[in-house]
Amino acid sequence: TSCHDRPWGALAIVDRRLGLDGPDPVLHMWPADARRLMARQGNQQYGFDNFKQVQPKYEDPYPLDESFFLCSRMTGQGEQMGIYLIDVFGNEICLHTEAQGCFDPMPLGPKARPGVVPNRRNFNEGTGAVYVTNVYEGTHMEGVAPGTVKTLRVVESPEKRFWVPSASWGGQGQENPAVAWHDFNNKRIIGTVPVETDGSVYFEMPADTWVYFQLLDEKGMMVQSMRSGMIVQPGETIGCVGCHDNRHKAPLVAQTHMPMAMRAKPKKLKDWYGPPRLFDYMAEVQPVFDKHCVSCHDYGKKGSEKLVLAGDRTHTFNTSYNELWRKKYIKALGAGPEIMMPAYGWGSHTSKMMKTLLKGHNDVQLDPESFDRLVTWIDINGPYYATYASAYPHNLSGRSPLTKKQVVRLTKLTGVPFFNLARHTSNKGPQVSFDRPELSPCLSTFADKSDPAYVESLGIITAGADMLRLMPRADMEGFVAWETDQKRQAKYVRREQIERDNRQAIQANLKQYDKP
Repeated sequence: TSCHDRPWGALAIVDRRLGLDGPDPVLHMWPADARRLMARQGNQQYGFDNFKQVQPKYEDPYPLDESFFLCSRMTGQGEQMGIYLIDVFGNEICLHTEAQGCFDPMPLGPKARPGVVPNRRNFNEGTGAVYVTNVYEGTHMEGVAPGTVKTLRVVESPEKRFWVPSASWGGQGQENPAVAWHDFNNKRIIGTVPVETDGSVYFEMPADTWVYFQLLDEKGMMVQSMRSGMIVQPGETIGCVGCHDNRHKAPLVAQTHMPMAMRAKPKKLKDWYGPPRLFDYMAEVQPVFDKHCVSCHDYGKKGSEKLVLAGDRTHTFNTSYNELWRKKYIKALGAGPEIMMPAYGWGSHTSKMMKTLLKGHNDVQLDPESFDRLVTWIDINGPYYATYASAYPHNLSGRSPLTKKQVVRLTKLTGVPFFNLARHTSNKGPQVSFDRPELSPCLSTFADKSDPAYVESLGIITAGADMLRLMPRADMEGFVAWETDQKRQAKYVRREQIERDNRQAIQANLKQYDKP
């Protein structure tokens, strides 16, 4: 299927023994010429919409045996779907059609009852346990010597409770409102846990929390990272073979040895400079630059020729965040690519900024916490906002304090196409400073500060600064979300309480009815 399409496309028989990705594991495909679409094509960098081209489109396969299958397939009458019998010998027979289309075919008749999986959860618990047999096992871990990994970090990627109707930032896709340079996720660091010398780890983590894991070395720098995620149920214990564990291998622990980590109770996670909280770039990272860098890397100073690391807020993010991402001083993946990345394939180890600091940069001496804050920010994919909630839902990127009318006027006065710059692919750098309006780069187009256009432009930016003081946005203390987001949050809290009540009823073997 394609990313920006309905759940239909091509069908395939796959032999997992022949590989994990690419065309090699595909033994048979309907339609046969769809195989060519598995390669990236033209300007479509990631190939995620290649299969929109498939004709006819298929969905809902139901195998009858190794050669014959039921499925839904286009009938040739526009987008109408019918029930088809297909086989590996080239036959495709339409069995039934109806005006509205037919989907999800399955034979009617007796069949073996599936096995019952014992309940492994306990709603009275607020946590579950996770183990990894050996973090060095698995694919894409080449070059990582045993003993390299010292800790495992657990990071939450929270659900998206909020959005704005139209204002957006062009990340690797559309963000409504802007949340990061081109990733779609805000983050919360749950904590870290030591990895044993045999590569095993066993820990307790919050239940019902969507998380992913990262392997860190002795400097706290990322070696490898999950880019999918998992949830543990209350009271459940689950585990995996290794990091990106090979789907073809499942060694039995009893046939080798009991992993060191599992010879004791699961460990508690260690907090990251305080209790788990949503990661806010302005609160967690910018103070490092304020302390160690802006004496040189600020507007009008020598270091600004290469990089400005000041914390001045712009329309969407702040100056240092824009500069580091846009000038590629960090190497984070954002929302892509779709391929599995090797160890050390991205993150702080490969980032220009950290290489410069590790090599030695003038007289900069980072304390351990400052160093850790920088590498951690890069390794969790360079987030900016802690939340999707917004105070300015109708303004540029859902974050600017300036109204559309003000931005249009500022564009006319300065010649800077602000709306066109609201995407990571065409952004030309910070153009305004709502902290020091007179330093706004867009004002450099004026040679004379007595020019009425300069005075009016400065007045518009200053009005934005005044608005932020009156109504702080999400990267400021005192932020309050707009009314619609507050209603969404209130609904979330109500639904969360209903879920707690339902779980208590399940534990007590009682009936819980929906309230009218």
